Amino acid sequence: LRGLVNEGLLYREKGKGTFIAKPKIDYGFIQRLTTFYDDMIEKGYTTKTKIVKQEIKEVRGTIAKKLNIPKGEKIIFLHRIRSVENEPIVSVMNFIPYKLCPDLINEDLENKSLYRMLINKYELKPYKAEITLEPIVAEEYDSQILKIKLGAPMHLMQNITYTKDNIAMDYFESRFRGDKGKVRVVLYNEI
Repeated sequence: LRGLVNEGLLYREKGKGTFIAKPKIDYGFIQRLTTFYDDMIEKGYTTKTKIVKQEIKEVRGTIAKKLNIPKGEKIIFLHRIRSVENEPIVSVMNFIPYKLCPDLINEDLENKSLYRMLINKYELKPYKAEITLEPIVAEEYDSQILKIKLGAPMHLMQNITYTKDNIAMDYFESRFRGDKGKVRVVLYNEI
């Protein structure tokens, strides 16, 4: 049993017993440019989005640098909670240059895909992405919005998405629950 627990197939609850674990969600989007929504639907999951904040802000230091725009320029800030099978899985904060899609602030992004909107309405097609993954632990805010324990393991993904013209169209930070998913990377040899 210990081996099955170590592999994540079973889990133990003190005083209650050993139980079959739900399979972890494969966050396989690292291998190709896709959206969280499309990736989860393709795997047969139901998803839900809750908008926490959708506003126009002035960009500051680090975010301005990541988007390659001047400090003080307008951005659309979007904070969403994404759920899979009615369970909050990830907190996402997007920073999108306002000048690229000024009407985006008025869109219903709770019921529509952000990237489908950027592609279809604003003709902003993702061409490449620069992604950084880092293990982190849940802070108080993560604990509250994702319904996990303070200090629980998490994955932080930072992503800059570029158009074919090398324009940064979006920078986002996703804070994924570590207990519900795994990251899989597939590499190809270009020789």
